Amino acid sequence: MKKYKITIAVIGFILQMVLYVLFAQRLGYWRNIGLSYAAIPLVIMIFLIIYRKEIGLRQYSAIYFFTTLISSLVAGVIAKFGFLAYGWLLVAGVCTGLTVAVLIYHFTHIAIPGGLQNPGFSHFIEVSCTFFAGAAYPLMILVPFTLSYAIFMAIVILAISIVIGFVLTHPFRVALNTIADAVHEWRTIEHLPVIKSSITGRFITVINELLKQVRESFGDLNQMSGEIKGSSEDLSSASEQMNASLQEVSSTIQQISHGAQEQSSSIMSIAKSIEGLNTLTTSISSQVKMASVSSRRTTDTAKQGMELSNQEAHIARELFEQTKFISDKMTELLNQSGEIKKILDITAGITEQTDLLALNAAIEAARVGEKGRGFAVIADEIRNLANEAQQSSAIVESLIAEINKTVQELSNLLSSERDKVNDANVLASQSEEQFTGIVKAVDLVTDMITRINQAAANQSNNTRDLVKQVEQIAQVAADTAAATQEVSASVQEQTASMEEFTSTAQILSQFAMRLQTLISKLRK
Repeated sequence: MKKYKITIAVIGFILQMVLYVLFAQRLGYWRNIGLSYAAIPLVIMIFLIIYRKEIGLRQYSAIYFFTTLISSLVAGVIAKFGFLAYGWLLVAGVCTGLTVAVLIYHFTHIAIPGGLQNPGFSHFIEVSCTFFAGAAYPLMILVPFTLSYAIFMAIVILAISIVIGFVLTHPFRVALNTIADAVHEWRTIEHLPVIKSSITGRFITVINELLKQVRESFGDLNQMSGEIKGSSEDLSSASEQMNASLQEVSSTIQQISHGAQEQSSSIMSIAKSIEGLNTLTTSISSQVKMASVSSRRTTDTAKQGMELSNQEAHIARELFEQTKFISDKMTELLNQSGEIKKILDITAGITEQTDLLALNAAIEAARVGEKGRGFAVIADEIRNLANEAQQSSAIVESLIAEINKTVQELSNLLSSERDKVNDANVLASQSEEQFTGIVKAVDLVTDMITRINQAAANQSNNTRDLVKQVEQIAQVAADTAAATQEVSASVQEQTASMEEFTSTAQILSQFAMRLQTLISKLRK
């Protein structure tokens, strides 16, 4: 009914305007209150159109009754009517509002699809309000009453409407309650105090005949329900046994499927492990090849180092021999310096004797006088030469001492270097021996690496074959698991069908029991 809101709103607005215009024209008030009256119904129409929630029959009736009445009163207040005119507007608002509410109620209840499913007022209120609106509104328009007489007539019509509503609806209400109790208790209706020729009496007579026919059929239904109950119980028992068997088969197949799945999973794990081992073996083989290359390079380097060590040892030996030769020459130089010193010592002694002889010669020449003056001069020259020779000897001795000192330092240095060269020669010999051991060890490691490489290659080939075999086994296990799952699914489907079949049989048995219970009640 929600999609017909616009239709209801437009028809309600039209009824509010047309019915009230007729009443206001009858009173002669329309020119004064027309615009002020139309404002509120127009607003209500727009509100009902844009309002999104569902509105029921009762709400529509209340909205149109109160909006018509309030619009009439507000229009009178705006027009500043007196007491008499305002009283007429009150009567007009009540009569018109109730008439519009009743018309909208019945229109929505009957003409709009789905209106009958909406809860409305009780039959008593519907009949009373409909009679009052149908009598009061035309009477107020057509008969020129005074205000007091109009109010009196409205009250009289209201009382008559209530009496008519009670009289018309009471028999139906009593009949419906009796029928409801009879249907609830499954008994016939024979004691209603109504006239047999009335509509209610005819309605009850038809229901009694229907219940009698139903009661006559209960015997056959009881027999049929007993047979259905027995068959359903046998069927339920057989289906339960079959269901139990299927459940055992399903459990066994599920265990087999679970075992196959676990086996497949284990085989796949083994395959993955073997693949990892194959990868590791390949990696080891590659690393062994690299190690083999590195060992060969190490062997070559060790051999080159041994050759260089041999060369260094040879150079060290030559250097040792040369150092020894220089040391020997230095020793000879020291010895020669000693001999020179001895010669210088002799020369210094001779020089001192010469100087002493020259002094004696000078003394003797002085004694001789003029005759010995030339000899004195020669003696002086000889003494001077002796002094110079003595000084030169001292200088040469000093130089020889410095040479001896230098030679001694060189001899000590050569001794130290000779010791170092000797140590270097020993280290070179040791290095040569170590390089020889390294070359032998590397040759041994290279041989072992070559064997490991061959073993790794064989292991890689064997691992590949094993991976292929395991993959084949895993595929067989997977196929087995898939087949068992399909069989398990089929068994589960059969089990579900049997459970549904069992449930249906149980429901049928329960239905037969209920049917027997109802028949037994009706037969009392």
